Amino acid sequence: MATDRAILIVFTFATASLARADVITSFSGSTLVVIGDDTADAVQIQSASDGVSVVGVDGTLVDGSSASVTLPAVQRLTVKLGRGADRLTIRHLDLARKLDVHAGSGNDRVVLNGVRAGWTHIVTNDGNDRVSIEESSRFTRLAVDTGDGDDLVLLDTVRISSDLDVVTREGDDDVDVVATDVGDDVDVELGDGDDEVVLTDVAFHDDTDLDGGSGDDEAFFFGCVWIGGDMDAGGFGDDGWWWFGL
Repeated sequence: MATDRAILIVFTFATASLARADVITSFSGSTLVVIGDDTADAVQIQSASDGVSVVGVDGTLVDGSSASVTLPAVQRLTVKLGRGADRLTIRHLDLARKLDVHAGSGNDRVVLNGVRAGWTHIVTNDGNDRVSIEESSRFTRLAVDTGDGDDLVLLDTVRISSDLDVVTREGDDDVDVVATDVGDDVDVELGDGDDEVVLTDVAFHDDTDLDGGSGDDEAFFFGCVWIGGDMDAGGFGDDGWWWFGL
């Protein structure tokens, strides 16, 4: 008598395992370059006992590995992150030369805590971005450009020996400057949108230019706001000015 038999055939396919490097580092002379991909990278760059350490956070790999990378004698730092909601934190870093940060489009977060550097340039491109610079950070010159989107720029306890330039472009933006000293000119361009600028206990030693652009903009001054040169405020003609002295 014939019997039915079930035959199970199993196919096994060989797959190639590729190391994924969310950020890649390179070092030449005294310049460290960190380049990200188009995923949501999360990176922390900080001072270490033997140099500058680059650490991946929340699964981000550094040079294809989950281990941190440490390089000695770094005097200049360039960070270029691609598209995606990137998070970059730079902590307690002392750079003798320039700091460049470029984040691609996406809702990016850039945090500088206790950083000392020369000419510092931060660009986050389009997206709802947050740039926070705190903890007695010091720069020769500082420029921040957040691109289009609803952005927040916070400077708290910062010292800048030369110029401060902040550009937020189109969107509903907030710029807060607290307990900050700027040795030369200040230029804040808020762009189109309903924007807000808040100055609290600041000293600007030369000319100050605040441009609210089009939209319903407001400016709040708290505590002691000292401006050593001329002050020019455009785009706030029909909008709100609020002074709260000592």
